[in-house]
Amino acid sequence: MNFKDLKRRWRRFEVRLQQSSRVQNALRSMISGYVNLVFRRIRWEWIGLEELDTDLSNGRPRVLSCWHSQLMFAPYLRDWTDHPLFILASRHADAQLATSNMEKMPGVSILTVGTSGDNSASIRDAVKRVRRGASMGIAVDGPMGPALIAKPGAVVIAGLAGVTVSPVAYAVTHKIRLGTWDRFVVPMPWGRGVLAVGEGFVPPRRMSEAEAQTAADRLGTMINDLAALCESRLQAKRRG
Repeated sequence: MNFKDLKRRWRRFEVRLQQSSRVQNALRSMISGYVNLVFRRIRWEWIGLEELDTDLSNGRPRVLSCWHSQLMFAPYLRDWTDHPLFILASRHADAQLATSNMEKMPGVSILTVGTSGDNSASIRDAVKRVRRGASMGIAVDGPMGPALIAKPGAVVIAGLAGVTVSPVAYAVTHKIRLGTWDRFVVPMPWGRGVLAVGEGFVPPRRMSEAEAQTAADRLGTMINDLAALCESRLQAKRRG
């Protein structure tokens, strides 16, 4: 058997695993259990939470935006039992695994979109939900990258709904990075963490494609700046 045959058989095996509901359910349970366990075993500092809570209590939802690599803990900004949050996620099996812990969080739901093709119906649904008072979470460089390049979906939805789009980021002392396209962060227990949300901005309701991408680039810069702030606060704590 040559290398190409081995690679082809391995790919068929991966597809069978992705199509097996029993395997997928088992993986979701394992991932959800791990994420919840690790989150409780990290000593967290929160940044920007008071401002976020003030907005939510006054009926001002937000579109919360992070990089795909930090999707795991971004929804843990707060307890969502008093305010609905929905996550815009791909229907791809890998994305469903990545968001498996979120489905079990009180107040959190998943709105799925395709990895390609026309997603206008899902976008309209997202805008309606935000207008009705729900906040939205989205990985702005997902679902397939390129990494750390913000796509305009978040700013378009926020603009149409007339709400603030905000950056979200975190930093942890102990982690590993997977060899995926986004270098996905897997936090480890028994360390410190900083989880932050920024103020963001309200995008215009009507934007050209170029204007939407400019707004997305602005959001990407905000996410990077917030991630750098989390890292600096974490390093200060370690030195202290």
